[in-house]
Amino acid sequence: MLCSRCKKRVAVVFMTRMENGKTINEGLCLQCARELGIGPVNELMEKMGITDDEIENMNDQLMGMMDENGEEMDMEQEPDDPDFVPGGAQTFPFLQNMFGKMNAQPERDQGASERKKRHADAKEKKAPKRKFLETYCSDLTQKARDNQLDRIIGRDEEIYRVVQILNRRTKNNPCLIGEPGVGKTAIAEGIAQRIAQGAVPQKLKDKEIHLLDMTALVAGTQFRGQFESRVKGLIDEV
Repeated sequence: MLCSRCKKRVAVVFMTRMENGKTINEGLCLQCARELGIGPVNELMEKMGITDDEIENMNDQLMGMMDENGEEMDMEQEPDDPDFVPGGAQTFPFLQNMFGKMNAQPERDQGASERKKRHADAKEKKAPKRKFLETYCSDLTQKARDNQLDRIIGRDEEIYRVVQILNRRTKNNPCLIGEPGVGKTAIAEGIAQRIAQGAVPQKLKDKEIHLLDMTALVAGTQFRGQFESRVKGLIDEV
């Protein structure tokens, strides 16, 4: 049966519609069904990723199975192939392409979803949550990697001394004291830059320096225990 619309390709999509109280049966080829925007056909084609060129190949294969007068070949006649299965995919090669894609698509989707899940799980295990650090602190080491810090000049001796104290086994908590504006934060930024460059001892490599914003930490702590909870959260994440 030829397509009732184009009259030249084999009809593979059949539907029934009512017109003036009469039942009309129509048969459409894949190309016409797609051009008419028939929902199930379009969804099936998109799901299997079938292109217009592949639809044309399917139509050519269907036409090749019809004789010159447009009648279907005798399906009851068995070919010489001993592995012939009536109604099988070998009889309709285009069906093998279609259903092969249908079977492969869920496998690809399942494989992609599994890879995404494994990647998400690995990322979650590798990067713990840092709610308090991200809210109340600034990562000076990351800023140094992003070239967001100014170059520190004239503080090499102080930076060397702080790095030396940090590498001690005990008594390794340096304390910088001085009036506001004398450059205490600049020393911390200089150490962050050296960590980002890898110019530090092995013990300090891959370490991070976070600048605590005390104003943000205290802000909004109206009720008892809120400030202590934030400090405890910071200590736990560090």
